[in-house]
Amino acid sequence: MRNIFALILVIISSISGVAQKKADLTLNLEPNQVYRLKSVTVQNTIQTVMGNEQSVQTNNTTVFSIKPLKIMEGEMINEVRFDTIISVINQPPMEFSSVNPGDLSSEDPAMILGCIMNRMSNSTFLVKMSNNGKVIQFMNLEPVKGEIMKGTDTIQGQMAGFILSRAEGMLEEKALAGMIESATAFLPGKEVKIGDSWEVGLNLSGGGMNFIQNSVYKLESIDKKSAKISGEQVLETAPGTLEMSGAQITPDIRGLGKSELTIDPETGWIIKGTIKQQLKGEITVNAQGNTLTIPMEMKNESEIISIQ
Repeated sequence: MRNIFALILVIISSISGVAQKKADLTLNLEPNQVYRLKSVTVQNTIQTVMGNEQSVQTNNTTVFSIKPLKIMEGEMINEVRFDTIISVINQPPMEFSSVNPGDLSSEDPAMILGCIMNRMSNSTFLVKMSNNGKVIQFMNLEPVKGEIMKGTDTIQGQMAGFILSRAEGMLEEKALAGMIESATAFLPGKEVKIGDSWEVGLNLSGGGMNFIQNSVYKLESIDKKSAKISGEQVLETAPGTLEMSGAQITPDIRGLGKSELTIDPETGWIIKGTIKQQLKGEITVNAQGNTLTIPMEMKNESEIISIQ
């Protein structure tokens, strides 16, 4: 009799072990609960302009939160807030931050952009998302954007074009979606087991350029508390020419990336993660009948962590 009970226990234990080796990895957040992430990205860029090599480091810190309002089949409607946005550039030395109110009437570009970023950090975006972490639609983007950009038509001075271009770029739907999806859109949206792989394609915006990112993710391990996912990315700039301060800019930059992510298997919410990317290419600038080609290399390292 004891042997029978022992056999039953072994079978139950085996079944439990198999169950822990697979999971339904979807974004399964609790309604009306706030989920918050902090992302810190260090970007090192080397560019060569007319034979002179220039090195620029940019440190970006973003804290954003998601609060599900309505859960539907395969979709959810969320309140999304970008609570903190900070960008620090070493060359030329500049810091743009949402922490302080800023001032649209200032002659300091950092104060003007700081005002716009502060308004952005105090705004609430209604965002429909799929259960694999992708953004489907910003439901109130235009009225929110209108409030954030109110009064910016009075900005004057030599930097006015740069400031407005950067502000408009931050508030593009693709840029906002990228800020969210970079920390959510890596889930398969279905049940997978250890060793399974899945593909995710994203259109991202950063540094005034549009990127196409194709990723392959793999479930490395899973237990009751966490699932570990590895990823490999292929990135390239999207075809097309950008307009900036009267110049036509055509980027051609490509690269690879790797990521290591730890998530909560119950909710699909990231616990922590690291992303490393290395890109290389060139930017062609056409202005006033002149053409300039600028070779460029970029190294990006991001750390993401769930916070209260």
